Amino acid sequence: MSSFTMAAANSISSTVALTSRYRAGRFGARAGAVRPVAVAASEVAEVAIGAGGAAAFLGVVGGVAAISVLSAARIEQRVEEASKKAEGYGIDLSDLYYDFDVPGDQYPFGDGEDWMPKSWKPPKTGDSKYLPTKMLGQIQIRLNQYEAIKECEAAGVEIGDLCVPFEDYTGEFDTNAKRLQEMRRRLEASK
Repeated sequence: MSSFTMAAANSISSTVALTSRYRAGRFGARAGAVRPVAVAASEVAEVAIGAGGAAAFLGVVGGVAAISVLSAARIEQRVEEASKKAEGYGIDLSDLYYDFDVPGDQYPFGDGEDWMPKSWKPPKTGDSKYLPTKMLGQIQIRLNQYEAIKECEAAGVEIGDLCVPFEDYTGEFDTNAKRLQEMRRRLEASK
């Protein structure tokens, strides 16, 4: 607990302990009689500490929400920057976007109207197939591979066996990441 919260709790508890609140007396001389009742200082301190804890919790939640929003915006910005860089290199990214419209309100899983948000819309031509984080990863691996291929070509490193389509490939380098690592390994070995 912060020193500010503790000081506030002590101040409130000592002030309230000196005051009293009124409660209707059960045995008053007449109906509705009121008698003073002292408030325990420890009860007030607990309430003040609890209120401070709740404020701190809400502050943390608000901070996390703000960081999340800023982080998502930064990832979107990085996707745009990477896409522009890929376009400059002449890398085709069209397979990362939908090239057709899903008709109407067709849900991806038959009973979607029961559990999908009402704001959900089917993908349209040009919409990303992936969430921004995966999209960024897909573009970055392609950029890194392109740059590694150019470095290997400049150094005269043979990588022809790694630059084949996946459909006909049966070797151990069956993912882009594995191929990139092998290109970098061969490049380092040639130096």
